[in-house]
Amino acid sequence: MWRLKILQLAAAAAVVSVCRGVRLAQQSQQTTSSTFPPTMSMAPVLLTILQEQATPPAPPVCADATDVHNPLGRLRSAMRNSIYTQMNTFFDAFLIFYSDEHLSEEPLPSERRLQYISGWDGVGTGAVLADGGAAVWVPSGDVRRARSMLTCAWLVIDADDARQPTIPEWIAERLSRSGRVGADARLTSVGEWQVLSSDLQRVGLQLVHNPTLLDQLWNEEPDPELRRPDFPKTVAKNYGIEFAGVTWREKINQVRHELRAASVDAMIVTALDEVAWLLNVRGRDLPYARLLKAFVVVSQREVRVYVPPGKLSVHVRDALAVYNCNHENCTSRYDFPTNPILRVSDYVNIYSEIRRIPDSKVLIPSAGTFQRGASAAIAQSVPPAKRVLQLSPIVYLKAQKNEAEVKGMKKAHLRDAVAMCTLLSYLESKPAQSEMSVERTTDLTRGSQAGYIGPSMQTRVAYAANAAEPDYRATNASNKRIFKNATLVIQSGGQYDEGTTIVTRTVHYGTPSRDERKAYTTVLRSLAAMAVLRAPMLLPAAHIDPVARAPLWEAKQDYPHPTGHGVGAALGRKEDPVVIDYRQDTNLHPLKEGYFINAEPGWYEPGKYGVRLGNILEVVARSNGYLGFHEATLIPFEPKLIDRNMLTEYEIKWLNGYNDRIRKEVGPELKQQELTDVYYWMMNKTVPLELPSKAKKMVSSSTNSYANLTNVLLAVALTVMHSVLSN
Repeated sequence: MWRLKILQLAAAAAVVSVCRGVRLAQQSQQTTSSTFPPTMSMAPVLLTILQEQATPPAPPVCADATDVHNPLGRLRSAMRNSIYTQMNTFFDAFLIFYSDEHLSEEPLPSERRLQYISGWDGVGTGAVLADGGAAVWVPSGDVRRARSMLTCAWLVIDADDARQPTIPEWIAERLSRSGRVGADARLTSVGEWQVLSSDLQRVGLQLVHNPTLLDQLWNEEPDPELRRPDFPKTVAKNYGIEFAGVTWREKINQVRHELRAASVDAMIVTALDEVAWLLNVRGRDLPYARLLKAFVVVSQREVRVYVPPGKLSVHVRDALAVYNCNHENCTSRYDFPTNPILRVSDYVNIYSEIRRIPDSKVLIPSAGTFQRGASAAIAQSVPPAKRVLQLSPIVYLKAQKNEAEVKGMKKAHLRDAVAMCTLLSYLESKPAQSEMSVERTTDLTRGSQAGYIGPSMQTRVAYAANAAEPDYRATNASNKRIFKNATLVIQSGGQYDEGTTIVTRTVHYGTPSRDERKAYTTVLRSLAAMAVLRAPMLLPAAHIDPVARAPLWEAKQDYPHPTGHGVGAALGRKEDPVVIDYRQDTNLHPLKEGYFINAEPGWYEPGKYGVRLGNILEVVARSNGYLGFHEATLIPFEPKLIDRNMLTEYEIKWLNGYNDRIRKEVGPELKQQELTDVYYWMMNKTVPLELPSKAKKMVSSSTNSYANLTNVLLAVALTVMHSVLSN
């Protein structure tokens, strides 16, 4: 018993000593000096507990976040400097948008303010706090690439993830209930600005338009490598009537007719592809589209073009009859719409002049599916009582190509077919390249074609596991070498004098696996389903999407991007008003004869491979009020990736017909350009597949022949036997 009592007392003493040690350890963290008790029988126990309670090391300081000389640091200083803010109060946060004043999808390098501040070259929105902290919101497909590109100063947030904080929420968590958030309203849409402003007001923050801070900062950049690139000096040129099919005067009158039907007096044309289409001009002010940086105001009285000085050539000014109107009383009457008066003003005057616009109702373009509409700054410059927000009527006029534009698109696709056949045959003979080297080779090969202006998109090449990411873009860090054990996806397009092309093909330089052939053939079946479809004229374009996805759904597969969208004629590779995507229900515009759309289904196996095929289709009229499609893209598919047993007889007939068109239309062009090797490559890729019904007939015929032969032999044998028995 006494031994048990001693053990209990020892245990109690140990507990007391441990508790005292914990309390002393906590006190030692709160005071600069600690006084230990004169005697402590359990000192070893105290030492052990202090080691377990040690404070974790502080995280390393991000040098880029604290550097006052880089663009991020200079922006924070400018937010508290009245020289930049141009007001007595300062900004607690500042938003940076990825776009230009026309909300273009792919702005020039000299317009990429977000890239200048952060280093991120893709779509997104940045938020910078004056007292530290910076974040950028990017689409989910770009999150991984953004995190690999940006420094530790930036937090990358998935803009498509509803669980992540929105921009106002993120800022509000780090600021007090009052503060000012600066932003450039020229670089975001009316709707986006309104949502941001309302959400910020809800948490006590004010959104303030500042159009000068970022540009002034960039223009004063001391680092030569980060200085703002020059704007293109290339002047705009006329787009010939042989390509446009309709004069600019006729187009102005079409727009005026639409304005009268909408009960408005004038409209502001902000989208650059609409400006180029309306005036029959083409420029080089965007990286992947032949567009001119300009605004146009169309009213019943006149047409005014706002363009930077020196951007209109003498020939363009002459075609637009600019010199015919150089006096104050130069106006056109409503009674004489066939000869519209056109004036030219400086680009920067647009905001001040539309404040004084005399018309009572002014149409301000709203956002479509791909078209983002007018900027918030444009809308704010028009007096509120005069604003009419709705989709631009030019969207519909531009989408329906006339006879000359249809002819030009076909010619451009024929040139593109020659270029792509040349590329694919070359790569097949020299597959040991990298993704980025194939991108360069693709652009160079197109450059050999007459009438080629430049790429219509950034060429994207993805091999193996990279091809399983729909939005993948090769970088120096991700660039893969191409071998013979996986699929290679090539997405590209060209701008030609006559039209715009985009195409996607998947190839394989080794022996495809059964799964790869299944994926490829299923995607090909989806493309065939679109190509052979007959649809009523009034059917919304979005509602045909399930037809294309049905073969993939049957295989329990799907893809995250739309199946297709409109394509411009020597304009942008994406255009409204149609989008083929069952997941959206706001744009229910039907297809019309003369539209050009792309169809681009895909199969993605994460971490393994991807398959994607894309053609441009012309919408054509069929009998009894129906519409159908005619392939504008004429580039072979990869036979080794096609599992013929998966195809129906109807699909084989379509594929054979498509290959026959390639032989008849592309073949002579290859011969004319003396591309003999490419011609034979094309012929090998377009060998017709045997129809199942024909194979059955051959088997049946062979069986009948065998049976007949058997009967003959049996008859001969019986005759011989009868003769022997008779003897």
